[in-house]
Amino acid sequence: MEIKFEGVEENKQRRLRRLWQKLHIEEGLNRIVFEQGSCFAAEKNGNEIKVTYQNDTELYRSLLLAAQLTAGKKDDVIRQEEQFDTKGVMLDMSRAGVMKVEKVKEYIEYMALMGLNSLMLYMEDVFEVDGLEYFGYMRGRYSKNDLKEIDQYGLTYGVEVIPCIQTLGHFEQYIKWTEGAKLSDTNTVVMPEKEETYAFLDNIIRTVSECFTTRKIHIGMDEAWGLGTGNYLKQKGYKNGTEIFCAHIKAVKQITDKYHLKPMIWSDMYFRLGSKTGDYYDKETQIPAYVKELLPENVRLTYWDYYHHDEETYRFMIEKHKEITENLVFAGGIWQWTGFLPDYDHTFKATNAGLKVCKEEGVRDVYATIWGDDGCETDQMFSLVGCVLYGEHSYQKEIDMEALNMKLQILFQADRKAFLAMSKALYPVGERTLSVKQIIYSDPLCGLLDDDIKEKALVSHYRELEETYRKLSGQEGYYSEYFAYTAAVCRAAAGKIEASQKLHDGYRTGSKEILREVKDKLLPALRQDYEALKLLHYKIWHQTCRPFGFEVVDGRYGAAVNRLKTAELRLEAYLSGETARLEELEEK
Repeated sequence: MEIKFEGVEENKQRRLRRLWQKLHIEEGLNRIVFEQGSCFAAEKNGNEIKVTYQNDTELYRSLLLAAQLTAGKKDDVIRQEEQFDTKGVMLDMSRAGVMKVEKVKEYIEYMALMGLNSLMLYMEDVFEVDGLEYFGYMRGRYSKNDLKEIDQYGLTYGVEVIPCIQTLGHFEQYIKWTEGAKLSDTNTVVMPEKEETYAFLDNIIRTVSECFTTRKIHIGMDEAWGLGTGNYLKQKGYKNGTEIFCAHIKAVKQITDKYHLKPMIWSDMYFRLGSKTGDYYDKETQIPAYVKELLPENVRLTYWDYYHHDEETYRFMIEKHKEITENLVFAGGIWQWTGFLPDYDHTFKATNAGLKVCKEEGVRDVYATIWGDDGCETDQMFSLVGCVLYGEHSYQKEIDMEALNMKLQILFQADRKAFLAMSKALYPVGERTLSVKQIIYSDPLCGLLDDDIKEKALVSHYRELEETYRKLSGQEGYYSEYFAYTAAVCRAAAGKIEASQKLHDGYRTGSKEILREVKDKLLPALRQDYEALKLLHYKIWHQTCRPFGFEVVDGRYGAAVNRLKTAELRLEAYLSGETARLEELEEK
């Protein structure tokens, strides 16, 4: 029997039905009655649930609470209270993987179910700008209509979509072209105090202001490495980096004022410029006293931190930020950017510490950044699990991990442990040092980490994880294909480690029998494993992202497979007596 949604207008009923269909629960509920009020609660009474909500964000999240009550199979009530005003996600579209418009819409729907109300699209150059042919060229850039479509879809589900761009650093993808190079200070930073630069920035800011309903904009300003030391130094002479930075912000602020926008910036440059080591988190940082005066009025600082597990660091950094401004935004992270797989062990620890302190220190606006550094190898849809964690923190002072796990089952038919175990695949020896990306891409003959993977237990470690995820992939659920991909990552890692170990053992001991096994069996099998992994990776990528950018990933797989072929040729030359030594294996 189809569930009835009562107490809301028809267009919201349609959206509620669409979201409800994403949930995995047993039948047994007849209707949900919605009533707008002064609190947020869901109460089950027999086959009916009554929801009291204050805004659309709570309205859509209430479905997840209703599903939780239904799964509990007993009459109960869940009361929650919003801990933050802004509960958002930042999706990185600039590191090769530009999500398809329909996938961004799907992401917005899941955000609505989790009660998240803000989505930043991080776009360095991946959007269409009139007159700039090479801005986002061959990068899968969004058209203006694409951005307007995403913006409007977000509004229908109570999710404010905000452009997150750059106005100083992180312009390497544009500066590499002749068209962009004329604006450069360094190979990543545009030239401050130049008329052409501000005309360029005016153009891109005007473009996004036309495409998004919100008047909020994030203008970046982070990691402007070498500011003032390239063409600026040659043309204008030396000037203190802090002075250049603060003057540039004022100039960009004039542009955002022109289009009635409310800017945010990343805060790290203020801290780096005051640190002797350039470290954002340096506790000895001395921010110049005049910086507070130089920060333009109504520019919000975004404190980003996804590294620390201790509450003390977050508290210290928030206090230091408040010395500059009370107008503060916090950005944590869902770790997607270390290659192949997400790191949920680290994500949970850092998020739990960071958001707990934000609640205690009165920070009202928080985001989960989802970066795609170094090629966006980890699919963005993996990050939805972390969004559930952000959703739980956004409505409770203390979160209940059992309730969180139930929501993961309802949303994705998957257990939290399945995602936490990915960290063991990502970092096989713990401590976030040796990574599976390094293992898979390490050269078979000139492997710089062969000594790090010499432990025999590493092979069984990955074989066991492969079997775990192979079984998970056979079960129904949103992530079944992703679990198959994870199993393939583990299989390739196990094969690579075993081949490396036996290659070195065989050469060191002079065992041609072992070397023949490596050449005839292990390396050909490993090539097949790499090809199988690439095909799964290809499928997932093209489900989520536009095709541009996969050429980077493809090239990496191609290089890895070709080096395995070369390793076979070198081994054959050695075993046949054509060459007397394998010099690559004799290097320390």
